[in-house]
Amino acid sequence: MLTFLDIINHYFGYLNINGRVKNRLFSVICLIGDFYLLYKSVTYFKAQAVGRGVINLLVFLVLFYFAVMNLYFYYRGKNAVIDISPYVEKALGGDSNAPHPLNGVTAKTQVISQIQPATGLFEEQNLLPAQLTMDAEQTQRLGSLINELIESGYLSLNYAGLSDNDIYEQAQQLQRPIYAIGNQVALPFYEMKQEADRWVLYGGINAIAKQPLAQITTVGLTPIQDLAQDYQLAVAHTWITGGPNKMAGRSGVVEGNDPYQLVVQIAYQERTK
Repeated sequence: MLTFLDIINHYFGYLNINGRVKNRLFSVICLIGDFYLLYKSVTYFKAQAVGRGVINLLVFLVLFYFAVMNLYFYYRGKNAVIDISPYVEKALGGDSNAPHPLNGVTAKTQVISQIQPATGLFEEQNLLPAQLTMDAEQTQRLGSLINELIESGYLSLNYAGLSDNDIYEQAQQLQRPIYAIGNQVALPFYEMKQEADRWVLYGGINAIAKQPLAQITTVGLTPIQDLAQDYQLAVAHTWITGGPNKMAGRSGVVEGNDPYQLVVQIAYQERTK
């Protein structure tokens, strides 16, 4: 049975799915596998092997309890009141300073931030999110640019100096991963150019090194070609998000890695006639 579960866990490693979703699936599989011990216990009792039956039943009950706590955590997003996992971890030599999910401590204010390059002031009501498409070459350019920004020190992968305890608290409160670079970091340089009937987002470490990184297809819910007929458009913000991250596990942080992405906001103003 353990070999079977190990095989499933091994093949889960090939799936590019969110760590929390993977934990939900594996929690269900482990719960099903636990009932094998109950079956063995019943078999021993029928065979008059009471000692072995009792041992298997006790192991089943213990594993069943932790399996249910696992399901509660990964499907409800919080520890159950009767979850003793943190105390078991501490008794087994775990970090005694790890945040207890039941102690009511409010997560610290998130301090991961980055200086926003000056691109002008825009009214919030005149900003819309943009949808992007990227081909393989543009995706490769973005990866190279991010590596360059990391090497230059513009991007830091140190979680803004937060400890795993702080990250755990934030991840539990926000119910999402905490990224090593911060929630989102402004691209040092970016601009939008119209090339024939395409609107291309350029970006780089500076204006001299700019490269085409993506094509802007939609602004809000409107195709950019239609919106550009009646409005002047400009890129107001371009952020980098994704990359290495940590999320809240049962009693500590779990590491993950998401693809880097660009988040773009477009400013619009009605054309004067």
